[in-house]
Amino acid sequence: MAVDPDNTGAFRKYVVEFTGTFFLLLAITMAVSGGLGQFALIAIGTMLMVMVFAGGHISGAHYNPAVSVAVYLRGKLKAGDLLPYIIAQCLGGMSAVMVSGFLLESMGIPDPAPKELDIVPSLIAEVLGTLALVYVILNVATAARTTGNSFYGLAIGFTVLTLAYLFGNISGGAFNPAVALGITMAGYTSWASIWVFLVANFTGGALGAFLFQYVNGPE
Repeated sequence: MAVDPDNTGAFRKYVVEFTGTFFLLLAITMAVSGGLGQFALIAIGTMLMVMVFAGGHISGAHYNPAVSVAVYLRGKLKAGDLLPYIIAQCLGGMSAVMVSGFLLESMGIPDPAPKELDIVPSLIAEVLGTLALVYVILNVATAARTTGNSFYGLAIGFTVLTLAYLFGNISGGAFNPAVALGITMAGYTSWASIWVFLVANFTGGALGAFLFQYVNGPE
């Protein structure tokens, strides 16, 4: 999985980040509001997995601003790409919410009631979840000793699936600022709570990067 390939135009990488995040948020909103229940988490994890496999060789398939920050701290993302990656991810997520909102309305599905977060448990859940996700991503997708592996998409998709089952009932299970923005736009959580996700996700991402660097040592 090439995290920052030199043979690809920058704009193409941003398009991949937009596209992957778009389909991730589309899966979240359509599966959750579409009444799939606990099977919604399987759809979400599977969509992330296939989008990681689809885009990993072009952009690194972050689809998550916290992951992009962690990969930058890891030294595998250029400083000039960091902000465009985050913008593309957020735009992709927002666009997906608008499309799914139209589709769900056409199906007669009502808007959800926003979940009120319990602040401290939600902060803990989102920090731990993002830390775990980033730690896995950096190890399977950027470590020298796992270069060229074929399992990175499975590892990342199943990590999100597992974390969603563990923490979804506490915080909503975003582990991703672009997802947090999307689910807030969709009405799953309130705008007053979005700071919980932003603080916890970026903190967890940074901690995951530092943990990766420590356990792997200099490469």
